[in-house]
Amino acid sequence: MRIWAATRDMDKIIKEVVMDFPAAHSEDEWNAVLGDICHELDLSRPVLLKKHLNELNTFRHTAFLPSDFMEGVDFSKFTLQLFPEKKKK
Repeated sequence: MRIWAATRDMDKIIKEVVMDFPAAHSEDEWNAVLGDICHELDLSRPVLLKKHLNELNTFRHTAFLPSDFMEGVDFSKFTLQLFPEKKKK
């Protein structure tokens, strides 16, 4: 799966990255993916809630707010969006 992650201040993108991962199905797999993305963006890791997992599985995107982070952050939103899978021929 391919994920686009971005930190935003209001509607302006501050940092972004696109990364590829094996499909994640469990909470542990999603935590590993989130850890790799946060490491790449030099962010502390937010708390991954069932709400975020449900949004990723249902809508293919989710957003973390500053209140989801244990440390202070300098952005208003951290978003993850899954790219559609390419159809195999």
